[in-house]
Amino acid sequence: MFNQPNLKNCDELPAELATFWEILQVDYQEAMRRLHSTKLSVKSLGALPTQDFISSLESLHIQVVDEGDIEVVLTDDYLQDGLAELNQKALQNQRPWMLVKPVGTTIWIGPIFYPYQTGCWECLAQRLRTNRPVETFIQKQRGSSIPLITSVAALPSTWQTGLKLAATEIAKWIVREGEKTLAGTLITFDTISIKTENHILVRRPQCSCCGHGSNYNSKPLPLVLESRKKTFTLDGGHRCFTPEETLKKHEHHISRITGVVHSLNQKEHTQNGAIHSYYSGHNFAMMFDGLYFLRQTVRGKSGGKGKTDIQAKVSALCEAIERYSGIFQGDEIRHKASYSNLKNLAIHPNACMDFSETQYRNRREWNANSELNQKVPEPFDEDREMDWTPIWSLTHQDFKYVPTAYCYYGYPREQNPDCWANSNGAAAGNTKEEAIFQGFMELVERDSVALWWYNRVQRPLVDLDSFDDPYLRVVKEYYKTINREIWVLDITGDLNIPTFVALSRRTDRKPEDIVFGFGSHFDPKIAILRAITEANQVLPAVLKVDSDGSTQYRLNDRVALDWWQTATLENQPYLVPDTRVKPKVYSDYPYLGSEDVREDVLTCVKLAEQHGMEVLVLDQTRPDIGLNVVKVIVPGMRHFWKRLAPGRLYDVPVELGWLSEPLQEHQLNPIPMFL
Repeated sequence: MFNQPNLKNCDELPAELATFWEILQVDYQEAMRRLHSTKLSVKSLGALPTQDFISSLESLHIQVVDEGDIEVVLTDDYLQDGLAELNQKALQNQRPWMLVKPVGTTIWIGPIFYPYQTGCWECLAQRLRTNRPVETFIQKQRGSSIPLITSVAALPSTWQTGLKLAATEIAKWIVREGEKTLAGTLITFDTISIKTENHILVRRPQCSCCGHGSNYNSKPLPLVLESRKKTFTLDGGHRCFTPEETLKKHEHHISRITGVVHSLNQKEHTQNGAIHSYYSGHNFAMMFDGLYFLRQTVRGKSGGKGKTDIQAKVSALCEAIERYSGIFQGDEIRHKASYSNLKNLAIHPNACMDFSETQYRNRREWNANSELNQKVPEPFDEDREMDWTPIWSLTHQDFKYVPTAYCYYGYPREQNPDCWANSNGAAAGNTKEEAIFQGFMELVERDSVALWWYNRVQRPLVDLDSFDDPYLRVVKEYYKTINREIWVLDITGDLNIPTFVALSRRTDRKPEDIVFGFGSHFDPKIAILRAITEANQVLPAVLKVDSDGSTQYRLNDRVALDWWQTATLENQPYLVPDTRVKPKVYSDYPYLGSEDVREDVLTCVKLAEQHGMEVLVLDQTRPDIGLNVVKVIVPGMRHFWKRLAPGRLYDVPVELGWLSEPLQEHQLNPIPMFL
């Protein structure tokens, strides 16, 4: 059937070949002309022979020469030594080239690199390293750049399949010259599942090879707020675009090979109409060198929630991008100085971390038995030179400086670090204004939680029926079907921004497996929904039970496990509504928002300033991503982790009338918040 055609007479081209090209809407004579006029060269990096591949190309009438119009490189690993040099030469000569990996259970074809049009190999390599944390860790420990070759599985049939698939795709690319299917696209074919996927390669403007390199980010720019009209206010927050629009714009970042979001999956126990929750990998927020931190990175996930499936999906995607954008990459603007030399331009890290003198004094004993997010750093040395990051003060309209180690995950750690980054105040948005507002709301939420949790004060019940939201009724009914009750407390703090905690406990047996979620927003309905959906997000961790009804926990955090197994409403009475006051209803809450996100941000700045606080914003948006990411810092506002320095934690509950006098440090809740 597949006899070789007479290359000198296209009229004698076998019908099956002519039909194939005509199915692709290309006249067979034109197809042959294009194939004959294109010259390819083939090269191998790694221990792969090229003759079978050359034969496959020639069987499709593609000319293989020593110096072709395009070079195709066979390799057993896309990080193989020698590819960086090939990339540099291709960029210098402005010559396209292509990669093929025909070995391993998953065959890789492409991308074709078009110099200065698509991403280059260095753009691809950056993403590959990010998505190979274990391999990258081992290479760092060895001090080697040689990749660990993992694509070793192959059969003679899969080898031939890989070569012939690649040859076919190259022929299609040549014949369909107007459609650059392989341009900036990597195609994978799984020989086990027979599944094909496309992975988009994004060109990185900051790439040191095909982009602007260090010149892209040479000096800090003032942050200018722009008017941003709201178009979506139903779920998750107030946005300038719908969740569907956001997903469409950024879903190409989901790829285990070329993406910054490894995967996006629906959580278990969420196919019930009440709970919508997704997780995306990886959560890089704890990324450091060291085996313990490697485990946290590999296992870590970002999460998304909402009252609809699409909102939860987009929330998980955006949180993963937010985490990625906050990773230290080495090209960030930094200034080397000491705190004492910067004087009033510098923000002391403990004004943001809020550890007490007692915590510093007892840190070694505490750290020996605490989870990572509860550890206490070394005392800050004000005379030590270090990297500082310029960060814009929305309050004073000028730059301040914060330690770079506090601003970015994975900043190279000292042996005994005095500060490190966390995700509090980090947020993503369709616009910078959106992200800033969301980041500030998170700070308000965590601050209010800390005031309530550590002071263990009872707060009023919230009447959910008064919010007249059908979704809230669906949630309440669902919780009943799984033998749980759910209620909401008002924990609004001194900024008077509606803030709530949603709580749920098991009612059919012990332990009570108490879960909770939090929410703050100018719109009290959104704040309630955020609290409820966050509780929903945590709920699957305690839903799986053995045949005897005992819980099989889905989280290995020691503090969380101890809480679920021992906490009850009886021994934690601050979880119980304060019956001395009437339940709060929807009409009790002011609506602080406007029609413009910019105006909402300015209101946040004004509220903070009225309470003697400064709003700082670090723009962490990465030019190759497109989703706006910021870290909002308000020195003095409290994280809900165990940070017990003097200040708001003690003073505000008295100012609000929650307590008659401030508690002493030893009187605070000994259980650290673990979310």
